Amino acid sequence: MKFGLSLFTARVKRYILPLLLLSLLLGAIGWFAPAGKEITDVKAEATILLGNYENEYLNNSEVIASLLRNETTFKEYLPDVEIDREQLRISTDAPKKISFALTAINEREALDSLSELVTAFLEMDQRYYKEKDEIISESINQLQEKTVSEDLVVDQERFLYELKTKQLTLQPAMLVKDVMAIKADNRVVSQQDRALVGAMIGIMLSCLWIIYPVFIKSETDLKR
Repeated sequence: MKFGLSLFTARVKRYILPLLLLSLLLGAIGWFAPAGKEITDVKAEATILLGNYENEYLNNSEVIASLLRNETTFKEYLPDVEIDREQLRISTDAPKKISFALTAINEREALDSLSELVTAFLEMDQRYYKEKDEIISESINQLQEKTVSEDLVVDQERFLYELKTKQLTLQPAMLVKDVMAIKADNRVVSQQDRALVGAMIGIMLSCLWIIYPVFIKSETDLKR
């Protein structure tokens, strides 16, 4: 034990100056090392509440999200939307909610690209909604104009009621969280932090350089 302590003390006295210089050198390297250019990406987000008009694809968040993640079906539903799909993230918050997040290099690009997507989606949804509404309206008009026998009047009225009730429940998709930008926090490490890290690495290496031979010597003595 005394020998190990003596060896430790001797190594400290012998190497203290060069090891201190090593720590200072690594700290200086950390201070003057280039930090790199800060790149702050911007993410735009928006949430849509899906419509209700008996469309098994467009009225189900899981289904439409899956379709829009696929390049082929994305182009099928939104043929005019030109965005970087690799930077697009689609998530489903609930059975009737779908959220979009698009990352870009600046706020204007993020907002414009996601706005283009959201606008195209709502316009596409509106077309399908109107088709369904027109079909029901046409059925109602035809039924109202049709003359039936007295024994079928009750059935006709009931059917009309059901169609009108269904029409009232129809609803197109709507934007519930408007397109907004969120800046990512990509902080560059300061000169002080880099210098401190360099100095700490130097101190750690210095401690290992002094202690390791003492540890090996102690292990060897124990085995004898």
